[in-house]
Amino acid sequence: MPLFKSSTQKVHNHRLVKNHNFLILFLIIVIFLCPSIAKAEKPVFYLADDKPYQAIDKIEYLIEDVPMSHFQAAGADMKSRWLPMSKKSFGFGDFHPPVWIRFDIESKVSGSQHWIMEIGQNLLDRVDVHFYNQKTGRWLLGGQAGNLLRPDERAAKHHVLLIPFCLSAAERHTVYIRVESIAGMFLTLEIWQEVAFRAYDQQRNLWLGFFLGILTIMFFYNLFLYIFTRDKNYLFYSAYIFAVVLYELAGTGLGGYYFWGNSLWLKQYGYLLFASLSFLTATIFIRVFLSLRQYGGWVLALNNIFLAFWIAATVLPFFIFNKPFLSSLQLMALLSPIAGTVTCIYLWVKGNVQAKYYTIAIFFLNAGTFILMLGLMGIVEQNFFTAYGQMIGFVLQFILLSWALADRIRRERTAREAAQIESLELSKKIAQQNKEKLQLQEELLHLQRQTTEDLQKQVVERTKELERVMNNLEEANKELSLLSITDPLTKLYNRRYFNEVMENEIKRAVNTGQAVSVLMADIDHFKNINDAYGHLVGDECLCLIAETLRQKLTRSGDLIARIGGEEFAIVLPSTSIDSAFIVAERVREAVEKIVFTHRRQRINLRVSIGVAGWFPKSTKDKERLMEAADKALYEAKRTGRNRVIMAPLPKTQKV
Repeated sequence: MPLFKSSTQKVHNHRLVKNHNFLILFLIIVIFLCPSIAKAEKPVFYLADDKPYQAIDKIEYLIEDVPMSHFQAAGADMKSRWLPMSKKSFGFGDFHPPVWIRFDIESKVSGSQHWIMEIGQNLLDRVDVHFYNQKTGRWLLGGQAGNLLRPDERAAKHHVLLIPFCLSAAERHTVYIRVESIAGMFLTLEIWQEVAFRAYDQQRNLWLGFFLGILTIMFFYNLFLYIFTRDKNYLFYSAYIFAVVLYELAGTGLGGYYFWGNSLWLKQYGYLLFASLSFLTATIFIRVFLSLRQYGGWVLALNNIFLAFWIAATVLPFFIFNKPFLSSLQLMALLSPIAGTVTCIYLWVKGNVQAKYYTIAIFFLNAGTFILMLGLMGIVEQNFFTAYGQMIGFVLQFILLSWALADRIRRERTAREAAQIESLELSKKIAQQNKEKLQLQEELLHLQRQTTEDLQKQVVERTKELERVMNNLEEANKELSLLSITDPLTKLYNRRYFNEVMENEIKRAVNTGQAVSVLMADIDHFKNINDAYGHLVGDECLCLIAETLRQKLTRSGDLIARIGGEEFAIVLPSTSIDSAFIVAERVREAVEKIVFTHRRQRINLRVSIGVAGWFPKSTKDKERLMEAADKALYEAKRTGRNRVIMAPLPKTQKV
């Protein structure tokens, strides 16, 4: 697939072809088979109804080193710079300065006739045509055309480059053509009678529509197949077809004229972009279609090289466009089909059926491109096959590949059916084996049921026994846990649990900003009671006072603990010191009212209570609070006992 192409026909005159993107092999053939033929006389092309005389080797050209008008190009001082065409195949290279071309024409048709000059290369940036009447010495502006011009700026509104002009009989004109193009500066010229051109153009559009229509139908057909089958081969195949459609639209001028005519960038670089995209999608498709990952080795490495290059070539036109870039594209455009053909033949020999189809398909494309090249370089006469050879190659390639994909589905379906039959036979064998094993399994199942029932009974008995043990253990743990925090005599909480609760209440009060109060109570003259009546009576006194404390402190959050022999501690959360003092006084009075007799002798019970309470600021207030309550208790003892003393508030506290 060449990077540049043109569709020319049979009627005229002369070709200037730059071998910009064609195969190097073809250029060598041209050089050896078509030597230069230089003649001194100036060319004259006689326009008539019949086939015109062609003298391609007599056209003159002038390379423009500085911008010049047609007057300057035709001036006497430029006469020595005009050079005759020396080769049948002729080109100027990429990024070449503008080139002037001139030749003489004379009409042999009676009367004034309308003619159309067709510039066969649709991708030239700009073409300006001027006619010089040798009889009258007057200039006539033939018009301008070019890929970068808007449709309304062209001499003729058409997707190919046309210059219409009027020529009377027996009038000789010199045609001056200025060609300007960054890349691909080559062209073919054809001069038609207007009526003949319209007929030819209608036929050409019919064939273009036919071929592009086939490609478009195949694109949607394979895209729908991908949607229904989810086979990624169809996805990449559809992408390949779509890229080729864009490439053909750009090459024929249809895309730039009808689809992206408002995008100057696409008109100038779209052909290169879509050509690179065609190579890229073809590289990806051959990678997936031939399953190159399974083979690995040099075939996969070669594909990776071309894949990386064409990805870069598709992206770089957005940033880089220079002669080395174009040269690399030409080289890789030559090597890509060669590498693809070598890969397919190698895998065909390895037994890859898909490679066989792809080898034949790529042969059609290469053959069509080869025929197109022969026509463009003038080696063979222009005809239907030289004009549409590459399109025919694309269509035949895509038809064969579509058939190959369908054949692949057929072979996969056949393989699945064979696998299903084999699986069915295997299932029958397994069913027979299962039937033979069924009786043995039934006997084993009966034995298993009996064994299972016995085991279940044992498990149930063991489970019940274990549940009883666990329940007893849980009860024992609860009792043990309760005993670890309970005073065994009074059944109040012990000092360890009191410390834990006190610490938690202080933390909570710090977080919530509430007050905490502590009561430290001590039985007055308890040692005398023990000494006078014995420890058993003393223990009974402790139990009575503990019960009294429980009755007077009914809030769920309050905590009563025995923290010493005859000493008790009470924690009152969310309670100010004034409220705590009231509670302490009520407790003292309740203890004072206890009627306890031993051997008909009443024993008076009294308690002294120290009260402390404030808003804790940190966890350190626990020790400070207990210390304050303890000092208040000591003060109550010192000042006469059987009383409640309230500890003073710290200076930083405001209750």
